[in-house]
Amino acid sequence: MIEKGRLTVRQLGSLMFLCTIGEQIIVFPSMITSYAHQDAWLSALLGVAGGAGILSIMLVVYKLQPRMNLIQHALHTLGPWIGAFISCFYLFYFLMGTSAFIREIGDFMTTQILPESPLFIVNLLFVFTLVWGLLSGLEPIGRSAEVFLPLIVLFLLILTVCLFPQSHLDNIKPVLGEGFLNPFKGFVAVLTYPYCELCIFLMLFPYAKKEAHWEKDILLAAIIGGLMLTLTLTICLLVMGPFMTQHHWFAAFNLSLKINIGNSLQRIEAFMASVWIIAVFFKSILFFYSFVLGITHLFKLSSYRPLILPGALLVLAMSIVLAPNENFYLKVVIPYWIDWDLTCGIAIPLLLIMVHKLRVRLRKS
Repeated sequence: MIEKGRLTVRQLGSLMFLCTIGEQIIVFPSMITSYAHQDAWLSALLGVAGGAGILSIMLVVYKLQPRMNLIQHALHTLGPWIGAFISCFYLFYFLMGTSAFIREIGDFMTTQILPESPLFIVNLLFVFTLVWGLLSGLEPIGRSAEVFLPLIVLFLLILTVCLFPQSHLDNIKPVLGEGFLNPFKGFVAVLTYPYCELCIFLMLFPYAKKEAHWEKDILLAAIIGGLMLTLTLTICLLVMGPFMTQHHWFAAFNLSLKINIGNSLQRIEAFMASVWIIAVFFKSILFFYSFVLGITHLFKLSSYRPLILPGALLVLAMSIVLAPNENFYLKVVIPYWIDWDLTCGIAIPLLLIMVHKLRVRLRKS
């Protein structure tokens, strides 16, 4: 087997949680509120249940071929031609996903933290951390996730508690005041961005130690991650209102600027930025890992390590040319990403399940 590292269930659950919140912890409130307005909290809450269903589908796909990752499974189930096409489709998805996350980090840093810094330099530094992390191996990535997980959860809970006195229930009223269509659109967006992108774990499941109740543990990690996103979105609505939440792309970051407890606890936005960067790092490195590992299996190479550096250069270039500016990224790239996520997270996994069962039935007959 090309990957010799092994993840424990706790490490896999930690990565599942961090990838669920990922880049969404800051942009999720604005994104969902743009669809559902004051009912965005309801869309997010319902989306947690739907997301658990999507992850259940992915677990079914994995259990059909428990020794194969997603690329191997596609080649085995769909044949060398169709399987290779689907594999290339996923590889491009992993590549663009990594590039998009890096671009979000770059846009955030150059607009909110380091406005005088060039986008290329910020992206280059982040890509360097991805290369360093991936060269360290899969197990160190999992152990690092275990370390950072409690710190991130603790900070997000402190953020919520500190802002609760500034909340106003009138900001989320009237409930369903605009009907069911907008909350449904928000529900679809919730399914898409945090949960469909968890298809990268179909590349990781074969390299995890299967302990008792491991499936329930990772489902619980994804659900808790979804609830954390829902909590962040809700506190944004309660404090800032739907209009300000919708029109601040980095809404959760702007929310952290409002904390002021006795003129002593304030200006903690740097901590919020750190939490977000850490979460994006883990999601980016798993997408990047899936990209180089998938190429290795598709072309039957002996190791993915020689692909890390050229892959990093490709990712860096794509993060720059992905969009000419932030406005183009928000107005063009993000809306159409839903279709891509739904295809990779739901449509193709269901196709793999149906083809596998059809082949088994034909073999028996």
